[in-house]
Amino acid sequence: MLLVGLTLAAFNTGNNLLYVVLSLLLSTLFLQNVLAEWNLRWVKVERRLPVELFAYEGGMGQMVVRNTRQRFAAFGIHVAEKGGEGRALFGLVPAGEAVPASCAWTFNARGRQSLCQVEVHSDFPFGLFRRSRVFDLPAEVIVFPPRRAGPSARAETGRSGREDDRSSRPGGGGDFIGLRPYVPGDPVRSVHWPNSARFGVPVVVLRQRDALREVVVKVEGQPERLENELARACGQVVRHLSWGHAVGMELPGERLDPAQGPEHRRRLLHRLALFGLDL
Repeated sequence: MLLVGLTLAAFNTGNNLLYVVLSLLLSTLFLQNVLAEWNLRWVKVERRLPVELFAYEGGMGQMVVRNTRQRFAAFGIHVAEKGGEGRALFGLVPAGEAVPASCAWTFNARGRQSLCQVEVHSDFPFGLFRRSRVFDLPAEVIVFPPRRAGPSARAETGRSGREDDRSSRPGGGGDFIGLRPYVPGDPVRSVHWPNSARFGVPVVVLRQRDALREVVVKVEGQPERLENELARACGQVVRHLSWGHAVGMELPGERLDPAQGPEHRRRLLHRLALFGLDL
């Protein structure tokens, strides 16, 4: 109606071009407002958080946008953690479908961290201004200490007995077992370059002598050095487990015996994440 009125006014006056331009501008603003609001209706959001999160490192997970409309796609959807680092962009979400997009979460402290709300906004179709909606998606995550490089942990007498530092590194001897991804702290000489080029990521040779070793990571409890100690211990735990070692840990007043496997890895990392913060 506004466009029709302005067009009629243009023909009844001598300012035809001025009224036509003004009517087009106002109509564009009206369409932007209506279509941007319509674009966000019936849109739902969910998180797929990373399995492991280390402080100061971006943990890759996914944001998922679901378009619950049975007809018409949603366009240009931006999703962001409210007050956080996680962001994702969706160019097109077809009707009745859920579309995932990669998203990195970064935290600047270890321990329990809370996620509260996700903001969804769109400037479809003309980009003049945007409409937004906020979804309540409460979640709690455990953030591990940063993985800091440091010396290898000392071997303990166990299945393999004591070993010197030379045999404590991958490639130190023994039968070939397989390949594994490179982790910070691996010596460059242990990288298997032909397979690294084939896979597109650096991989390291794992040998039987490496996999039989037992180590215990020790954490000193001095308050002034605690965070550095936890970061160093976290790096050692991840590195030695990736080398195929059985890893244990000693904390002030507590000991975890050497073992392997995903469950034991999570137990060690959770203990480092929450040490000194337990209430």
